[in-house]
Amino acid sequence: MKHKILIILFFIIPFAGIAQLNVNITTNKVPIYAQDGDTISVCRDTLIIFKATADNAGVPVADANWFWSFDDGTQENGIDLDSVAHVFSVGGGYRVNLTVLESGNTGFAVLPVQIDFPVDFLRTNTDIPEEQNGICKGSTVALYGSAVPVIWKDTFINSVIESSPRIVNENTIYESTLSFNEFTPGSVFTDGDIDSLGISLEHSYMGNLQISLTCPDGNSVILKDFDATNNAYLGEPIDDEESSLPGIAYDYFWATAALAGPINSATLNPIPSAAYEPYQAFSNLNGCSLNGDWKIEVIDNAEEDNGFIFSWTIIFNENIIPDTWDFVDTLQQTYTYPDGSMAGTFWNGTNIGGTGIIFSNDTIIGISSAIPPNYGNNSYTYYTVSNWGCPKDTSIFVKVEEVTFTATPPAPQANSDVEFESTTSWAQTYLWTFGDNSDAEAEAAVTHLYEEQGTYNVILIAYDGNGCFDTDTLELEVSIEPSSLAEVPNVFTPNDDGMNDFIKFEVKGMDKFIFTIFNRWGEKVYQTSDQEEITEIGWDGRSSFTNFRLSPGTYYYVVKGTGKDKSEYEEKGTIHLFR
Repeated sequence: MKHKILIILFFIIPFAGIAQLNVNITTNKVPIYAQDGDTISVCRDTLIIFKATADNAGVPVADANWFWSFDDGTQENGIDLDSVAHVFSVGGGYRVNLTVLESGNTGFAVLPVQIDFPVDFLRTNTDIPEEQNGICKGSTVALYGSAVPVIWKDTFINSVIESSPRIVNENTIYESTLSFNEFTPGSVFTDGDIDSLGISLEHSYMGNLQISLTCPDGNSVILKDFDATNNAYLGEPIDDEESSLPGIAYDYFWATAALAGPINSATLNPIPSAAYEPYQAFSNLNGCSLNGDWKIEVIDNAEEDNGFIFSWTIIFNENIIPDTWDFVDTLQQTYTYPDGSMAGTFWNGTNIGGTGIIFSNDTIIGISSAIPPNYGNNSYTYYTVSNWGCPKDTSIFVKVEEVTFTATPPAPQANSDVEFESTTSWAQTYLWTFGDNSDAEAEAAVTHLYEEQGTYNVILIAYDGNGCFDTDTLELEVSIEPSSLAEVPNVFTPNDDGMNDFIKFEVKGMDKFIFTIFNRWGEKVYQTSDQEEITEIGWDGRSSFTNFRLSPGTYYYVVKGTGKDKSEYEEKGTIHLFR
């Protein structure tokens, strides 16, 4: 064992109760480490059988009431309930408490139980660079397992902090509880065990409030009583009955022989944050059990005013504060169970090698390598075991990424460029073939011209930096755009009124195109071979040679074209120009 800390002074030795009962707890589990005393250390979800004995001066008790508390919110009670079974599903430290009552006699015992805590696997990873989505199929990946045991630390909680301030008014009593089980079993309160009790609150008219503390046995002490003569504020409340918002809280404390005297005698408004004498003495609590539920209660007896409670705390004398407790379940390479079976630290998965083990302080590192066989996610699990024999594991996925690339446009026309780009994150070098007997290219992104209609197999071979390669093939359909020539309008009015000012007509899929207009004397007045011009812009009734506006009248046109499908087109007609 590499590291172990446990500070508990009360274990399960027989303990004399308030009267004369002696109580002892044993279990079906054997303590692992001598320095832990009788503290047992077991794995989560393990069935633990607790067996107890109780006697009065050596005479076993009969018909006694047995009260078991497992420190996880569960209890079991019954007559002569000297044996119980329990399972702890959450790692950490627990104090199993047993109280036995028989004919007015009382006995106590506590058994500390350590339940294994999950380890930190956060540094478990691979050697795949972060910018990669995966690896090449057939490539080797390194696996790095890192298991770090986590220290569990006990915390003595003596404060309640409300997640949001809780209202107190004539309809709502503020009640809150602090539960303790860390004190030595059978410990009782004596005057001076509480240094002070503090509460953070705001309230309009302090005389309307009563604040009291009740111990586990039911005894109580009034810290501040009602006082109709004092209307000072506690803190800085919002004194508006329609407001539901909290104001500014002040911290008030009650301590024996406080210099400020009783809070009801305070004259400043708002009443200052300070330590005040309690209305009743803390000695009212003498004889109360320290372990159990301590409850604070704040009562408002007037309907006009309200306030908010933010938090409260019991500050015990440092001489009675119980020792804290922490532990860690360290890890090891192999573990042999009582039945002779073994567990250990290793990687497991498909096409995986052996596991090398490195210890670094309490961390156990397992190193292996694998050749993931399948596209997509391949699962690999890192197993380890603790000194208590508790198995722990984590899984990671290694993705084998297929070679992929994009083609833009995906359905190109003949005599057009296509852009190809690799989308394979692990690729470092490339080899493209385009299926048309052209030369191969070797860039991540390339452009290729397809001159003829047809079906082409485009192949990308991608290589990583370690000699692994993979391929992707795309069947690319290169087509010829269907050619067509729409009817030419025969009337237009180019008078700049924004209506019918241009002659336009649709031209599709033309390899060659020419549009010519003649006047009535057969003179050429306009000509274009720009398909986009006649489709998008149009003829505006000007001479393409002089740029002069042509006179109204009848004009003659001839349209000739050769489609990309080699079809020949020719149309003739008249155009009437009106101004």
